[in-house]
Amino acid sequence: MLRFLFFYLQFFTAAWPREADTVKMIFLGDIMQHQTQLEAALKPGGNKDSSSHYDYSQYFMHLKENFKKAHIIAANIETTFAPPPYSGYPAFNSPHALLEECVESGINLFLAANNHAVDKGSRGLKGAIALYQKIGLPYTGIYSDDKEANTQHPLIIEKNNIKIAILNYTYGTNGIGVPSPFVVNTMDTSKIKSDLNKAKSKNPDFIISCMHWGEEYKLSSSAKQKKWEEFLYKHGTDLIIGAHPHVPQEIDIHRDSLGKIKHVTAFSLGNSISNMTARNTRIGIMLEIILVKEKQTSRTIIDEPAIHWIWTSRPAATGGYYTIIQMKDYLDNPLKYNLKGENHLIESYYKTFSKRFNKTN
Repeated sequence: MLRFLFFYLQFFTAAWPREADTVKMIFLGDIMQHQTQLEAALKPGGNKDSSSHYDYSQYFMHLKENFKKAHIIAANIETTFAPPPYSGYPAFNSPHALLEECVESGINLFLAANNHAVDKGSRGLKGAIALYQKIGLPYTGIYSDDKEANTQHPLIIEKNNIKIAILNYTYGTNGIGVPSPFVVNTMDTSKIKSDLNKAKSKNPDFIISCMHWGEEYKLSSSAKQKKWEEFLYKHGTDLIIGAHPHVPQEIDIHRDSLGKIKHVTAFSLGNSISNMTARNTRIGIMLEIILVKEKQTSRTIIDEPAIHWIWTSRPAATGGYYTIIQMKDYLDNPLKYNLKGENHLIESYYKTFSKRFNKTN
């Protein structure tokens, strides 16, 4: 009995170190900007070619409390920031006001490698890079030239004595060539292996690969994603965060023989906000991950991830604007959100996906 108690205390102490540094991260899926979103954000009587005439203050207003409790909030920005005119699908181009609102709300890490990165050619890449650099917060996945790509990727972020390497890639750019001398990180095995070796040489505590991959509207990962997952973990990745399918896909947790988390793969977080109408594109995941580093031993731990289900509410329900709501909070406190005609739909989606993922966060 004493031997069992000693083993239990040893395991408990190892799993939950008393003296440790922590970093809480939040990951959001695709932030998109369709034409109807542009129209809803334009202020009454505003000039559609003037960024300052767009108001996005409602987008993240229900998520700010979560953001305040996290150190790093990352999002996939699936649009360009070329000069006007602004446009939605199929060639996205958004006002600077969208990214400025992301920053104002608390998002502080931008993933820019996606299939729409080259929608506006060199003007879109130049404008996006200039805007990211102007706001002064870390971004990754697109670069002005090879030199910039080589010096800035992998992105290294240090917070609370924890060093994190962030890598970001897309499967492609919708068949549009990347104009010289710009660089968009695409999924190439030799390139990614080299980047992971480079990341490891910087001695990070964690390596996170953010992948724009998979099949659109599929609720389960593809064989290609599984193959890439195996490759990424083989060469040093600790966590994988996926985007592109526009619907949530499974989150796999890989553990060692003692139950400690070795890897977490979120194959797709789905959309954060969009005007997509296909089934399951209004529900997404706000994924919360806590990374831990024991002070005395420098041993690292990935805590149990938390899934927060989110929903895009649209002008018909809100009275004129788009916003992201937390589904469980809405179902617990519907009067707080003042939405019209969505209760049954939100409840149905929440129950279906919570059961599917076996999570109720």
